Amino acid sequence: MQIDTLSEFLAQAGTEFRLYDLGRRLQPLSNDDFAAIEANQRPYPWPLQHHAWLAVCYWQSQGQAQPYVWFLKLPLDERGLFNNGAVKHFLAALVEQLGQDVSAELSDEQQQRLAQTPFTFQPSPDKLAAFHARLGLSLNLPASAFFNGVCEYLQDPKQQDWQQLGLQGIADLAARLHQNTELSQLLASQLLTLPTQVKDALLTQCEHQPLPEPLTHLLLNAINSELEHAAPNQERIAQLLRATAGSPKCAERQQKVASLLALNPSQPVMLSLAARLWQDLADETVLITYLAQLAELHSELFNGLFAELVSIPALRPLILGNLHNNDLPPHLKRALGSLFTGVR
Repeated sequence: MQIDTLSEFLAQAGTEFRLYDLGRRLQPLSNDDFAAIEANQRPYPWPLQHHAWLAVCYWQSQGQAQPYVWFLKLPLDERGLFNNGAVKHFLAALVEQLGQDVSAELSDEQQQRLAQTPFTFQPSPDKLAAFHARLGLSLNLPASAFFNGVCEYLQDPKQQDWQQLGLQGIADLAARLHQNTELSQLLASQLLTLPTQVKDALLTQCEHQPLPEPLTHLLLNAINSELEHAAPNQERIAQLLRATAGSPKCAERQQKVASLLALNPSQPVMLSLAARLWQDLADETVLITYLAQLAELHSELFNGLFAELVSIPALRPLILGNLHNNDLPPHLKRALGSLFTGVR
């Protein structure tokens, strides 16, 4: 029997598996959605640089569940569909190294060979920690040995040495905020007064996890406080906004995005919206405002960010539907004209 997809390969090997996207931020991808994507019935929902950045976790259905993980970077075509030739190429390399037993122990040499294919990648430490935290929680595995130390630190930061904290413990805490009210309240009471290094690490991990509504509200309010300064820290504003990215869309954040776009938005804010909060650009008015401000204030970024945004299926129809809109702001019209003139 010919096997053409990852889903078929993992099913035939008698495994259960879960998938996560690690491109723009950590997001679970259901097996059913992935099967439809593999069948080219729908585009990949979160492309980055014309690739799908996947974490594939699998384990044998029978016996002790020992999870294994592949990190795969699979090319997409201009419509966001899987390049099936690339998938088959990876599967051929996989079978060559593993045979039919996906749980077989690989030698160092075999692992190196598999890693040398163009379809694997190593996530950044932040994303790797976020992934392990979310995966462990979903599989009911215990938190890392660093988790309790982070909780103890938050109880009394002045009496603890933050340099002893482990990144995985911070990620484990962020992954549990949406289901642990006590933990969320503890973080909210301390977050904005923590040393910069700890605060930065926590906010970065929050980008990849769903947050409870009160914590999202706290972060958005912190943006208001920063904006009241004579010289607001634009990097901090962007960081606080990004930290809410894993939370569901909400009216409060939509209003915050709209207000930031009306205030000559900084480059950090514009980059954060494209990289982490593209879902809040799915409102046509907000999207046009974003592109217009990008063209007027940050023209050096326009071509690259436009190419990324137009590749996202949730935004692509809105963008393409406005290419010939006569009511577009002049700066945006000129930027689009230059873009497509250059393409030709």
